[in-house]
Amino acid sequence: MVLDQCPHCGVRHVQTERCATLALSAHDNATLWHIVRCQNRACQRLVLVQVSNANEVQQVYPFVAYQLDSNAEVPLEIRDDFREAGVCYGAGCYKASLVMSRRALQRCLSDQGCTQNKLVEAIDHALQNNILRRAFHPLAEEIRQYGNLGAHPDDDQLQNASRESAYHVLEFLRLLIHEFYEVPAAAAHLRTKRQVPKLP
Repeated sequence: MVLDQCPHCGVRHVQTERCATLALSAHDNATLWHIVRCQNRACQRLVLVQVSNANEVQQVYPFVAYQLDSNAEVPLEIRDDFREAGVCYGAGCYKASLVMSRRALQRCLSDQGCTQNKLVEAIDHALQNNILRRAFHPLAEEIRQYGNLGAHPDDDQLQNASRESAYHVLEFLRLLIHEFYEVPAAAAHLRTKRQVPKLP
């Protein structure tokens, strides 16, 4: 079984070895529990995975901690929103995770000077003013659309607020935060190193 991320070592898309499988109820195999071992040689710790009888992952224990790079200069509010989106995802609260991801995106755009009240307008402004690269526009749009699914109870697509969609939206958000904050910081660091005068 491949896990999105090991909750202990943080390695992503990690292989695991199944150690045991138990049914939640002796009379019902609708929910199974797998005890698996992370195959990262530096970790090798046990993880409890709840799956459906179709072998779809429903929960992972302990919860995975979704954190941004601690060295990146990302505003605290955006860090907190991203972390909370991850906590909601780990707890199986996928609609809440989608809403928090949307909130974090809106904070990112506002921090870049896109202060429109409606997120769709902020995204358009960012695109038109080269704040958001065209290649990243679909990611921002999916975060917005799925965040709307989580926020509006009358939406007829609420079934799409799933574990899979919440995971992808979190990853899209991570990429956008990387684009807005981590890439410019890395470029500035390299520029500073290049401009340091060499000693004779």
